[in-house]
Amino acid sequence: MDEEKNSKGFTRRNFIVGSAIGAAGLTSMGYLAGCSPKQAQPPLNNGAAPGTSGAKKWSWETPPNPISANDIKNQQNADIVIIGDGLSGLCAAIAAKEAGANPVIIEKNNSWAGRGGHITGFGTKTQASMGIKINYRQIIREWILWAQGRVKEDLLWLFAHKSGASLDWVIDMAKAKGLAVAMWDGYYKGPDYTEYPTTHFFYKPGAGGDFRYENGVAVGLGNDVLLPALEETAKEKGIQIFYNTPAVQLVKDGNGAVTGVIGGAQGNYTQFNAAKGVIICSGDYASNREMVERYDPFALNADAQIYLPNKCNTGEGHIMALHAGGAMQKVEPHAAVIHLEAGAASYGFLHVNGMGMRYKNEDVNTQSKSTTKAYEKGNIAWSVYDADGLTEVRDQVNRGIAGGLFYGQTFQQMGKGFDLAQEEKTLEDHIKSGKVVTANTIEELAAKMNVPVETFVETVRRYNELAASKNDVDFGKRAELMLPIAKPPFYAGKLLSTLLTVVGGLRTNTSCQVLDAEDNPIPNLYVAGAAAGDFFANDYPTICPGIGHGRCITFGRLAGIIAAGQSIDIVPDLKV
Repeated sequence: MDEEKNSKGFTRRNFIVGSAIGAAGLTSMGYLAGCSPKQAQPPLNNGAAPGTSGAKKWSWETPPNPISANDIKNQQNADIVIIGDGLSGLCAAIAAKEAGANPVIIEKNNSWAGRGGHITGFGTKTQASMGIKINYRQIIREWILWAQGRVKEDLLWLFAHKSGASLDWVIDMAKAKGLAVAMWDGYYKGPDYTEYPTTHFFYKPGAGGDFRYENGVAVGLGNDVLLPALEETAKEKGIQIFYNTPAVQLVKDGNGAVTGVIGGAQGNYTQFNAAKGVIICSGDYASNREMVERYDPFALNADAQIYLPNKCNTGEGHIMALHAGGAMQKVEPHAAVIHLEAGAASYGFLHVNGMGMRYKNEDVNTQSKSTTKAYEKGNIAWSVYDADGLTEVRDQVNRGIAGGLFYGQTFQQMGKGFDLAQEEKTLEDHIKSGKVVTANTIEELAAKMNVPVETFVETVRRYNELAASKNDVDFGKRAELMLPIAKPPFYAGKLLSTLLTVVGGLRTNTSCQVLDAEDNPIPNLYVAGAAAGDFFANDYPTICPGIGHGRCITFGRLAGIIAAGQSIDIVPDLKV
């Protein structure tokens, strides 16, 4: 894996991980057992654990013994203890400090943790300055439809009302640290499935970046520049961050209220006492194979994984909350964010499987492409195009008839247009790395793809026939996207899916409280960001790329304010 220095000077790796999700890095929570065989059909979890007769026992079903007072070597007092130095944790800490509380953050890594860079917000000042108007009521309706109504609608509406002002708050802090914000213009544009212009991203002007995104790495862009800026802001406000301090166990008093967190390593534990509450901002559990097996086994079909630092999102916050009496969201399976990020760009060209056969309408979002690919034999798929392919992509995106993640460019700034030279450079890199194969004949291309030659030749012939007729009777793709594969050289890009996060989590409410199996709040225990549940169901909606990061900011800020004892009315509502 390539290595790259981040803005703080220490090394971060190229965060694509090889095939299949790695075993959870649970050494900081020694009471958790190792991974277990996959369960074919996880039972509905109405409480802290499956608990049904004959059901598989999961490691977290057996709570650990309370840590002895003799093992606690240090005490640290604060109003609020925040678990996790990521996007939601930093926002929670800064908001709590501004609300008059004294927060601290404990983080198991030696710096912040996160990934990506797209952030959704409704009705921001940036959107207003560019004349962008959105119908947020329609967006929420579509989001609920995507989830088949299996979400808590009040959480979605709270996000709609508060996300714009919360993102503006972060933008102001980021600009004070020399960052700029842009609107993303690569979003999907189609007649039946349309993404909305809600996606923001940050960048460092003059940082030498070319707005390219490859294998989880972008120079001077996204959360890799935003999180250090927020971390610096937090420290300037006097917020202490305890690095290399994994949270191990929640502390409760006799009335069931959470009063702190024990963190650190065995033999040298510190008890962080929280006068007002604990906020779980520990991220998702995509690197905990056992939890993925339990709550979303389909996600194990992903070819790779990205997080930063790699494999640190192992679900400790969820498990500690379950041991403290909390419950997971009722709806299963949990939603997973799976995009075609590890391989070549998918675009909207002919897609074939490992048998060289077309298997779908290619005019869909990357989440759908990742999912359908997993059902093909060997989980193999390719995107096939000819010498004019990239020019055609540029024209489609600039005309506003196509786009989306790994079709349009990941950090395409609104008003800048599709950068063809950038895409050609990416293609060169993909050919060198083997993600794309190229040939001067269809037969030679088939051989390099290792698909049956005769079948592939017939597939291309049939596709060209449909393109000429402008009538895709086989799969119904829009006529304007049906372009022939006729001019050499020919290209085939290997499509590889990447698990980004699993966004199911702890049962919660609009006060960001963790709830128990009877939907009662656990006193002084809060959750924000990817560890929170009830916000997504079944599948991750891509109608607003960056919703996950948007909720980290919005609910991180709200959780900090609420835990500090203030009203969220101090965050203005969207006035639309």
